[in-house]
Amino acid sequence: MRQFFTILIFMAGFYPVYAQSIEELVDICVSQLGDATYIRDFRVELDEARPGGQAPVARYSLVLNRNTQYRLSICNASDSPGRGTIQLYDSRGLIGSNYVASSDTHYPYFDIQIRSTGVYHVFISFKDGEAGKAVGVLSWVKQL
Repeated sequence: MRQFFTILIFMAGFYPVYAQSIEELVDICVSQLGDATYIRDFRVELDEARPGGQAPVARYSLVLNRNTQYRLSICNASDSPGRGTIQLYDSRGLIGSNYVASSDTHYPYFDIQIRSTGVYHVFISFKDGEAGKAVGVLSWVKQL
């Protein structure tokens, strides 16, 4: 019996560690949308910040329509060391995020009601400048 476990442990070392592909991560994130309808995704793989440098950020621009409620979600890869933050900006600044700094809490998504049609910017980064892989998803919730 001891030999069996020894052989089992020895063989386990030869199997590669399974890492999620970005396409699998998109499928997982889209399957968790609930009552929202998928519009597009933002695929992100960022390196760790250099010592003393700024954390890398992926930026995307898009047009959102007035009187519409949207949902922005983020799903981290299982092998990602960093925890993803997704933020939405307009011309005046930050208008929504899945991260609440006062409680140091990350949520899987946030909903936002858009009052005027225009260009908005999605920023995705990883907490404390860590490296990471994640997928952000923009989805439609309802017309207001």
